[in-house]
Amino acid sequence: MEENSRDILKESIKALVYNLHEEYGWFNDEELKNTPRRIENFYREWYGARNFTFTKFKITGHESMVIVKNISFYSMCSHHLLPFFGNINIAYLPRPGGYIAGVSKLVRSVNKIASKPQLQENMTSEIVNLLYDNLNPLFVMVTANGQHMCMMMRGVKQESATMVTSSVKYSDVVKTELESLKNEALKMMGE
Repeated sequence: MEENSRDILKESIKALVYNLHEEYGWFNDEELKNTPRRIENFYREWYGARNFTFTKFKITGHESMVIVKNISFYSMCSHHLLPFFGNINIAYLPRPGGYIAGVSKLVRSVNKIASKPQLQENMTSEIVNLLYDNLNPLFVMVTANGQHMCMMMRGVKQESATMVTSSVKYSDVVKTELESLKNEALKMMGE
């Protein structure tokens, strides 16, 4: 981000905080002074999760399904700019002689995609696409279980409702086996 853009962003955040204070009286003097900087720092840190190198390794043995469960995520609803959070489960089946990911790269992939305002449905599909594009597996599936503050603290006020989304991408080779692969992955993910 260029310095001029950063200055505009800082002033916009400051104006938002001041306008909220004018309308609702929410902030004290210390908060009026320092909250805009804290907000900007948060967004910069959150956005920073997007930068990593996807490491993959050639598979050396018999390919088997890889599953990582309960990866925590934090994102923001693009409709209300309120958080949604939960966990992600990932399952993929490498191609024979193909690639596997460094396990931390699966977590970093989730963090990368989660670090922007969006809809959970799109987030789930984007994670699948990122993994498929980097690993070219026979099959990749992602499920996301999320709780949405925009539904918990406003509107319908459902504190315990969880939204579940899933996305699958597979090669033409496994089209005939897709249903059994999907069921096996769901069973192993505990879904």
